[in-house]
Amino acid sequence: MIASALWQKPVVSIPLGWIALAALLAVALLVGLAVLLTWRYWQHRARAVSHSPSWLPDLLNSLSAAALVADQDGQVIVHNAEAARLLGLGGRAQELPLALRTPVQRALAFDVSETTEIPAPDDAQRRLRVTITALGAAGPARNALVLVSDPVELRERETSYRRLISTVSHELRTPLTAIMGHVDILGSCSVEDEALWRRSQRFIAGEVERLARLVNDLLSLSRLETTPSRMRPVNVRAIAEEAISTLWAAAEQAQVTLQLQASPGLPRVLADPDRLQQVFINLLDNAIKYSSGEATATIRLYHEGHVARVEVSDTGPGIATDDLPHIFEPMYRGSTAAIRATLGTGLGLAIVKTILEQHGTTITVESVRGEGTTFSFRLPCA
Repeated sequence: MIASALWQKPVVSIPLGWIALAALLAVALLVGLAVLLTWRYWQHRARAVSHSPSWLPDLLNSLSAAALVADQDGQVIVHNAEAARLLGLGGRAQELPLALRTPVQRALAFDVSETTEIPAPDDAQRRLRVTITALGAAGPARNALVLVSDPVELRERETSYRRLISTVSHELRTPLTAIMGHVDILGSCSVEDEALWRRSQRFIAGEVERLARLVNDLLSLSRLETTPSRMRPVNVRAIAEEAISTLWAAAEQAQVTLQLQASPGLPRVLADPDRLQQVFINLLDNAIKYSSGEATATIRLYHEGHVARVEVSDTGPGIATDDLPHIFEPMYRGSTAAIRATLGTGLGLAIVKTILEQHGTTITVESVRGEGTTFSFRLPCA
């Protein structure tokens, strides 16, 4: 028994305090390693951003196409608003969509330009076309330029442009033909026929004014598509008041009362002040043009959490159900003879839609025939 006891393996007893201390040291080591890796990652990200030209964000934002710059680790360094829309990117730098990481790494590794297709984040059935080009000299800090397009959207846009060109040609040809007709009349009539001269002069002046409005609206629409909005905190109530002041005389002549209703303590919103004023002017001008007899057009401003909701409503004739899906299309002026007889160019609501899309929001419309129309949209509070 004594011998057996002598050969028994001794039991080593470790104090619990030492075990806890060892565990604490292990946790501290893991936390330190995580901090080190995080620091090195953000150091790499900062170096990648610093190597990018300072004008790169402005360049990408000036493009109508979706564009971004990414590094070889699949991190987005900078992107424009269109890339955010197509790829579902947030406001800050983040990882590339999974479908883009391998093509980007391949383009950087083999120094080639690569074109491929990936599924859209919001619809796997829809395909996006992607072109990837390696930037700069080979090395660990090398980045890739990624251009993204939606072939379906491009085809729809091309069809829309063709339709617009056809419509503009018609809108230009009609008044020019009428003007030439009156010029021929004036050339063959007697100079003593003062009434005919005055009538033709008024007609020609009216057609020239119509042409000038059309050209100005086309130029406005073109500038919107090529010039980025300049966002800053603005007083939306003051901008609405200025728009009402601009159209007060025209509204009075058309017997349309303009009103403004705003929630108390309405905060500033993030917007381009000039273009936001253009939105108000176009919507109010629309109400004035299409209202017959006494009517009211009202701008309402509401504060709802982090956004301001804007409504522009009127008590005019309303919009036909068949016309509602098309009213934001360029040059669309409704299907009824009464609407086509107005002096509008058919570009006002297209301009409104384009401006609000540049602000990252959409406009909706509700209308009841014989009761009126309400346009509404939201703007982020600054």
